Amino acid sequence: MGTGAMTNERQRIANQANARRSTGPTTPEGKAVVRLNAIQHGLLARDVVLPGEDEGGFEDLWNQVRANLSPIGPIEELLAERVVNAIWRLRRLARTETALFHWRVYGLKAEQLAEEVRSYEETFLDRISFSKADITDEASHGEATKALGRAKYERNRNEVLLGRAFNTDAREGDAFGKLARYETSLERSLFRALNELREIQDQRRNRSSPPILDSVRLNSEEIL
Repeated sequence: MGTGAMTNERQRIANQANARRSTGPTTPEGKAVVRLNAIQHGLLARDVVLPGEDEGGFEDLWNQVRANLSPIGPIEELLAERVVNAIWRLRRLARTETALFHWRVYGLKAEQLAEEVRSYEETFLDRISFSKADITDEASHGEATKALGRAKYERNRNEVLLGRAFNTDAREGDAFGKLARYETSLERSLFRALNELREIQDQRRNRSSPPILDSVRLNSEEIL
């Protein structure tokens, strides 16, 4: 295991330990909820984490959000789950955008290199009418062919499948526009859940506080 991987693993373990220390409820109601946490976490992970995504990273997020929000009771737990869900999906959108750019950039690069490879070939028909090609510049042709292979590899690597899947789903090639609309919708869901949770917790604690985001307003024309 490399140094970076070991550091990440140590950080993940430390985060889990910190979350466990900071989430321990003291009331009977809170202790009753904690007994269901493992089951709820498993169900949420099954619904939210896609194949190939980092389940450990999701677990860290789950623990950190619960440590920060300290939900008590089923309603607060539900809103905390919505917060986790929205944050995880926003992170996925960021990865999707990166993958989409990567796929398109290397797709264009592969097209350019394929054209360059062909520029060093002279096509002709032999005696039995098969198309063949003579290489006019062996060195340049070889370099361009290798570069083309690398570009095709980058274009088709597994890490960009998320971006390609999103591109396939987007209508009329508007993948980046759709990403932006999804991000706006998810951010609204996130802040709405946070505000609702804050209001419920304030009522439970018999105090009031300003909403987390006053400026969040639903605009029906922008919702997907």
